[in-house]
Amino acid sequence: MSDPQRVPDILAAARILPKGATLIYRHFGDKNKVETATALRQTAFARNLQFLIGQDVELAVLVGADGVHLPERELARGAGLRQHYPNWLITGATHSYGAIKICADNKMDAAILSPIFASDSESAGKPIGVSTLTDMVAKASVPIIALGGISSETALALFSSGAAGLAGVSMFSGGHHGG
Repeated sequence: MSDPQRVPDILAAARILPKGATLIYRHFGDKNKVETATALRQTAFARNLQFLIGQDVELAVLVGADGVHLPERELARGAGLRQHYPNWLITGATHSYGAIKICADNKMDAAILSPIFASDSESAGKPIGVSTLTDMVAKASVPIIALGGISSETALALFSSGAAGLAGVSMFSGGHHGG
């Protein structure tokens, strides 16, 4: 998951992702977003990565992305996007079970839940911990991907949580904590 502050060279980060991973490009209004997204799309294709654009449906269509990642405040857009783009991968940012339920109700492919652990992200709230993650995974009708403070050390604690996957920001740029 990109973040211009914490992952300044998203192309370099994309080149080290494991094959089969998903790359979410969040441009946050970058004036070079089309060029960056185009280069990321090419890298994703060459490395067999799924490529999502954060929030920006028009950019996702323009560069031929595999789908979009919606911020929590826009989760209700999921059903309409699913109808319009039935083959897209659509994920949503969540911070509560209520938001996870909105993802499921709107036919999204996964909910990215954060923060699990303490995170370097300025927007991260209080960590929910592995126990709460495990409880949410057990009740959810949509796959949950864990985000927030994910590192090689903290990832080990998530193996028995039932999470469908792990997401990170800083972990892919040499930082100590994922976001």
